[in-house]
Amino acid sequence: MENTTAYVLISRDSYLLRWCILNARLRAGIDHDWLVVLWINPDEPEAPRAEIRAFCKAEGIRIAEFVATREREHDSRTAWFLHSLYRAWNLGMEASETKWVARMGSDQFFSKGWLKNLHLAAEKHGERATYHCWTVESTAAKHSRHDVQDWGTTWQTFDHPRFEQYASDLIYRYQHQVTIPGDECDLMFRHPARGLQHRADGATWLMTKVLWEEFGPMRDTINEEGVTGDVDFLDRMGDAGVPAYLVPISATFHLVAGESRDIQQR
Repeated sequence: MENTTAYVLISRDSYLLRWCILNARLRAGIDHDWLVVLWINPDEPEAPRAEIRAFCKAEGIRIAEFVATREREHDSRTAWFLHSLYRAWNLGMEASETKWVARMGSDQFFSKGWLKNLHLAAEKHGERATYHCWTVESTAAKHSRHDVQDWGTTWQTFDHPRFEQYASDLIYRYQHQVTIPGDECDLMFRHPARGLQHRADGATWLMTKVLWEEFGPMRDTINEEGVTGDVDFLDRMGDAGVPAYLVPISATFHLVAGESRDIQQR
């Protein structure tokens, strides 16, 4: 069995999933396992899910499935979406069978050696930390604290050459600085309860499953401090002294809400 699982969520877009997995697997730089969390909305047609299952079977990728609750069972569309989203993120961690786990979205493209370079960072700082990709977001992002570049907002319009040049420059500039501590990076986050913070949080991060078992699962509601499950999860680790590191030699372009854009904008 491989030492690391990369897992991704998907509901219906097999083409987006194919784009993401094929680029991430080809560019990982080390052997790893794959897991797809299939989010089943009971009121949606079966055909797209059949395509996803067929792709995963052909590529030798494991699937963990769950049936989402219906929107009418929640107070709002946002509450329904968060409940299903974090249920899916937690299932990915639970179903991973390796020491290390890389959480990722289906709407990302990665730099060469992205996973190998996250592990280089882990070799430097150890297992009790999280390691975050340097994230660039598309212009679909609203008020992003990450770098925003006009390199397309869909996988069909993604400007691969410009991302490649950007990522190569990062790897060159930071070749002797594998990590940046979260409290020293330039990513500013205005926490609704804790004020302005430096945070390394990336669209994809690497951590051990043991660490997740200690601090997880992620909450599927907005917490008392007004933040979502992933922010709350990272807050709890930070409060316990678990550091987060930004890894600039591991870059990812995030299309932003690729499959769920129509949901989140309603």
